[in-house]
Amino acid sequence: MKWIPVGRVVSTSGIRGEVKFYYYNEVKEEFFDHTSLFALEGDEYIEFKPEGAKYRKNFFYLSFRGLTTIEEVSFLATKELFVREEDLRPLDNNEYYEYQLIGLNVINVDGAPLGKVRSVMHTGAGDILVVKGEKEYMIPMVEGFIGTIDIENGKVEVNIEGLA
Repeated sequence: MKWIPVGRVVSTSGIRGEVKFYYYNEVKEEFFDHTSLFALEGDEYIEFKPEGAKYRKNFFYLSFRGLTTIEEVSFLATKELFVREEDLRPLDNNEYYEYQLIGLNVINVDGAPLGKVRSVMHTGAGDILVVKGEKEYMIPMVEGFIGTIDIENGKVEVNIEGLA
């Protein structure tokens, strides 16, 4: 089974067992598709059932079934939460999940290999593809810099001309 990170618990919130949660997906409404979230505890994934979710100022405030005090949820602070890959909604053509980019080979438009996708950074101005090879590249994920994203063949074509 493959586990997909969907966000990170930033901290506990209040005294009634809520947590402040940063959801990675830009489409916040899709959070409500998840009926179970999982946290890695040692070598095991522990299931949590969201019971309440409010969205405020870029964060979800979550409560979980059976956890009603700050003490019961404090171990979740700073933990990443996951879903099972099979629980993700199906994608349309030319759509991808961010986790599918990690590890893809990156080539420049002239065919020169640049490295592999290490991560995607989310900034206020937009997303940035972090590529690690002989050098590290930070490539804005906007038209003009990102060409073809080919998940099936494991590659991303970019245009690094104009990057410092």
